[in-house]
Amino acid sequence: MNNIGIYVMTLGPVQTNVYIAYNKKSLECLIVDPSAQGDAIINVIEENKLKPMAILLTHGHFDHIMAVNDLVKRYNIKVYISKHDDEMLSDSHKSGGRSFIGNGYITKADVLLDDGDILNLLGTDIKFISTPGHTKGSGCYYIEDEKLLFSGDTVFREDCGRTDLYGGDNPSIIKSIYEKVLTLPEDVNILPGHMEMTTVGHEKKYNPVAIYVQEHGINR
Repeated sequence: MNNIGIYVMTLGPVQTNVYIAYNKKSLECLIVDPSAQGDAIINVIEENKLKPMAILLTHGHFDHIMAVNDLVKRYNIKVYISKHDDEMLSDSHKSGGRSFIGNGYITKADVLLDDGDILNLLGTDIKFISTPGHTKGSGCYYIEDEKLLFSGDTVFREDCGRTDLYGGDNPSIIKSIYEKVLTLPEDVNILPGHMEMTTVGHEKKYNPVAIYVQEHGINR
């Protein structure tokens, strides 16, 4: 445990969190949701002598992918995303880029993930957990040994992702959060796509999804 370090950068037009997770010994790193400003991300990587191995996308919205092409061009690394959100990377209307900022930011993935897939990166296992609701292919990356969950826009501190955009579905995100995220150990740290870090234990007490399900049950 505690073999992984993390640099956090909040970038782009809607203040999206970019995470650079790295192995403290090997300095191998991966980039989770490179939202924008590829030059700024590259500067952190270069200044700390990190060795990029992959880009992990939690979903296909424009504000999580805008620096992908810059990083792939610089480091020739593979891009991972759920097989259900792959279509968004090549469609600026589905990703929201065209309507929100008038720019497509088209990119592509190399590896398409299924629920439960295990990636061996940074000398540890990283589990892809499918959490549909924010988009059809929204997912979280879970490093069990490090008690870390990169949650994208599925769950935030005392909040959850919106479901009114392409592929969004409110009953699905409620089920994903309650059954896939809040069932993890309470000391797991949640690193969301926006706002500050939280924990599973905190969200079990204060997240409106947890409160709603406790009062009304869950639609299965």
